[in-house]
Amino acid sequence: MLKLLVPLSLLITESLYADDIDQRVLIDGEVLYTEECQKCHDNSLVPISDGTSMQSLDDIRWQISTCVSALGIFWMPNDEEDVAQYLNHDFFHFENTPKPDS
Repeated sequence: MLKLLVPLSLLITESLYADDIDQRVLIDGEVLYTEECQKCHDNSLVPISDGTSMQSLDDIRWQISTCVSALGIFWMPNDEEDVAQYLNHDFFHFENTPKPDS
């Protein structure tokens, strides 16, 4: 019986931990978006989406990477992913796919 309880408790712990990480990713993404992205994407200076360019989570990732490179924003790759996850969660609602390089 004890052999069954240990894996079950690990599964529950991992599940709770995954939810906790998701919330932290979304919060971090929102903070980064607010601090950097809204400098251009506020008040419709540059729309978040024109309805045609964003067709997937990978498109969001590509756009974020392009902006970060072009504007010289010093973000780590996980910062870019956090912003992509935040934008997808709150605005676009595409299927959540893993990063191509992971």
